[in-house]
Amino acid sequence: MLQSSISWIDFSDQDRRKIMEVVALFRQRDTRDELGLGSIRDAFANLFFPGTTTLQTRARYLLFVPWLYWYYEKHRVPSSRIARRLRRDEIKLIDALKSVDEEGVIGQLSGASLQRFPSSIYWNGLQRWGILRHMGSQGQYHRYLDYFYRQQSERVYDVEPVEGWDGGNWDPGLPPAPDDFPGQADFRLTFPEASYLRERLLLSCPTSLLAAVADRCQSVTQDVQFIWQHPQHAEFSDRQRSWIRHAHCFSEAMYGAALLYNLMLAELRRADELLDLYRNALASWQEDMIASWTVFRSWERTAFWRLVKSLGRIPLRTQSFVKEWLDTLLSGSAPVDVVDHARARTLIREREVWLKRARSRFESRRHLEMWSGAAGAFKMDYRWSIARRITNDIIQGRSEGGNAES
Repeated sequence: MLQSSISWIDFSDQDRRKIMEVVALFRQRDTRDELGLGSIRDAFANLFFPGTTTLQTRARYLLFVPWLYWYYEKHRVPSSRIARRLRRDEIKLIDALKSVDEEGVIGQLSGASLQRFPSSIYWNGLQRWGILRHMGSQGQYHRYLDYFYRQQSERVYDVEPVEGWDGGNWDPGLPPAPDDFPGQADFRLTFPEASYLRERLLLSCPTSLLAAVADRCQSVTQDVQFIWQHPQHAEFSDRQRSWIRHAHCFSEAMYGAALLYNLMLAELRRADELLDLYRNALASWQEDMIASWTVFRSWERTAFWRLVKSLGRIPLRTQSFVKEWLDTLLSGSAPVDVVDHARARTLIREREVWLKRARSRFESRRHLEMWSGAAGAFKMDYRWSIARRITNDIIQGRSEGGNAES
């Protein structure tokens, strides 16, 4: 029996990062992109919460990683030794965080066998937030360091650096590391550290929701599961609230597609308990759609598509599927009951068969039997769960007390 796998030969660190994020998503039962909506979901996520990824946990990692590299640069650790030294120190950091029983420790269970360390997970975020000035991959940065040391030794300034640029790889405003780091560490941001991260957000991505939440809002609990539920939603700009309306409507409408997909699989498997589960979930979803019908009737879908297409490339087949689903669902005087709707079922089946081909659960009994019982049955939150924890850390650091989520 053949087994599928993901592999690469010599892709960049960024390519590896994207691949590993996909692998991580498939390990989470309820976050699989079974209907191929990831391009739209990620477009909103990157707009709302730039520099975040599904693998991130806490805000202070955005300081831990630069602190390690600052030390290496200060002591001129050669390129050939950087990766080995970094791995050793990141394992030491895992042990330090585990010893104080912190939540959100990357490598909590894996320890030294961890496949992706924080330096890799946060690399893009460090660049996006302007903390890391070197714009290459992590591997490219490691290889560049020997040249950088020589350049620093030979540098002679005849004039002042332009706009304060000192030729360094890291933002010179970075707060200093504690004396006992990385042997001892926790996730509590000091006031200067939290203020620094807030400032970086306001400078690097000032129009983002990430910056708005960190700058103007109070910390929130896990009960705030989506950005549109934020109690200070009214304090966002008109433009940001417009983005949120589009994302909210899309998430709610496509949730019905995900539930119907799982119901259809439960029917094929003749799984009575799951049939009841998904029929009840679809009934509840239908009630929510009816309750919010005025919102959906006023949803400017032309403006939605204009925004989404401006954010990145959306495959034409994805556009076609979403448009047909929304037309089917929303074109009447009330939201369609999709449970026994022939066109809605055909759309789901055709989409999944086209995406998965021979691996389609509708076409392959073997792949149907591999279905866990919940494939992509979730509402898209656009990485808000990650952003909530990171912004909570920053907000609580600046308030110097309290912890709503940890």
